This record gives sequence, structure tokens and C-alpha cells, in this order.
Amino acid sequence: MRPKGSKPYAGARADLVKAGELLWSDTRISTNGMSCNTCHKDGAAFSASFAKPYPHAVAMAQRQSKLKSITMEQMVQFCMVVPMAAKPLAWDSKELAALTAYTGEVQ
Repeated sequence: MRPKGSKPYAGARADLVKAGELLWSDTRISTNGMSCNTCHKDGAAFSASFAKPYPHAVAMAQRQSKLKSITMEQMVQFCMVVPMAAKPLAWDSKELAALTAYTGEVQ
């Protein structure tokens, strides 16, 4: 959950999408050599629920964290922690805003 009072990084959407596209394949953001592209290459591993507007239920988040509904930003953080074995990104970071923006483009 986004910490109370925190605000997302504000930037031009086109710039964030471009930065997110670079981060999508960057294995340096994980501790185990994974990137977003490891699971989602060419749109793979997106279940039908990902096409629904956020927030919505995501089975992986429900199974592993008991979250009944999740925002896209929370889903990025969840993937950082669970499959990618990394620390969550700072809630006000350009990286989180960029990955969230790009995820919205590719889902």
C-alpha cells in the first residue's frame, strides 16, 4: 500500500513510458537476475484479468499476499518483491512511476 501522504513521481507520461520500457528489461533492478521481461516477454504471462481497469483482483497477489484487489502501482511493487526478489521501489521514485506507466502500455 502506498504510504499515507506520499505522492507519486510527477513527470510527462511519454517520458515515463520511455523510461519504463528501458527498466522493463533491466535485470539490475532485481536481486536474482530477473526483469519484468523475464515473465512478460512479448506480453506473456498476463492473464485476462490484466486487461481490466485497475484496481482489480490478481490471482498471484491473492495467493501470496491475500490482497483481494490491487492497483497497477501495487502490482509493480509486488512483482519487485516476489518474483524479482528485490526491495520495493521508493513510492515517490521515477522508477516506480515509469514501470507503472509502461505496464499500462503493454498490458
